[in-house]
Amino acid sequence: MKRSTKVLAITSGKGGVGKTTSTINLGIALTQAGHKILLLDADLGLANINIMLGFKPQKTIDDLISGRATIDEIIVHHHTGLDIIPATSGVYEVTNLTDDAKRMLLESFSHLDGLYDYMLIDTSAGIGNNVLYFNVASERVLVIVDPEPTSITDAYALIKVLSSNEGVKSFDIIVNRAPKGDDGRSIFKKLATATDRFLDVKMNLLGCIQDDDAASEAIMKQSPLLSLYPSTRASRDYIRVARNIEQLPRAASPRGGLQFFFESLLSQNTHP
Repeated sequence: MKRSTKVLAITSGKGGVGKTTSTINLGIALTQAGHKILLLDADLGLANINIMLGFKPQKTIDDLISGRATIDEIIVHHHTGLDIIPATSGVYEVTNLTDDAKRMLLESFSHLDGLYDYMLIDTSAGIGNNVLYFNVASERVLVIVDPEPTSITDAYALIKVLSSNEGVKSFDIIVNRAPKGDDGRSIFKKLATATDRFLDVKMNLLGCIQDDDAASEAIMKQSPLLSLYPSTRASRDYIRVARNIEQLPRAASPRGGLQFFFESLLSQNTHP
């Protein structure tokens, strides 16, 4: 029997905290650990993953939804070992999926379940409809924060909306750009203190990525940090976080798996 693919949403309250960078490098770390990984660029109208990896996709999820391509035709098999479902840029219609578009996605993706160990979803930042859709449907929600106060307050706002309005009660936190010499726990504590006081949620510190100049260099070179500078502190941190991801327990049935993921998307109301 095929094992159900674990679906993890990687999200943030605000942009610029390293969400896409973390998605890519965690995907590579899991690939290096022997897992088969599918990345979904869920910032549907503002493609990020292909820009970060320096490639131009021939076809995107817009072609799938419009019927111009099949799922197999849009998946990019990247030299890092990652399989990628690329988004498009500047297409407003893709950012507001209709029920027909959701059905198309469900039919297209259903046969992929079990072919991958993990699907990592790089969501948009904030609390928009698509962000909530992808987070609610995923097996686990990984929230990226950094030391900036606005990152922490916006992460709290996202967690509040997901817990109060959508029933998501468990969150895995990754602290990015932790100051050198700081393990990031103080940053996690600031967020956890607020959620413990005002929200009924479970918070888990999944790991911390130390601030590293090599990360910025990798972004400028449009290449993953783990590929360019595998021995840096930040690269080692990504590997440690990936090991922690491997240890995460499966969510209770029926939550989790690609089939559930897209059925859940389909069941959600398109309009706010």
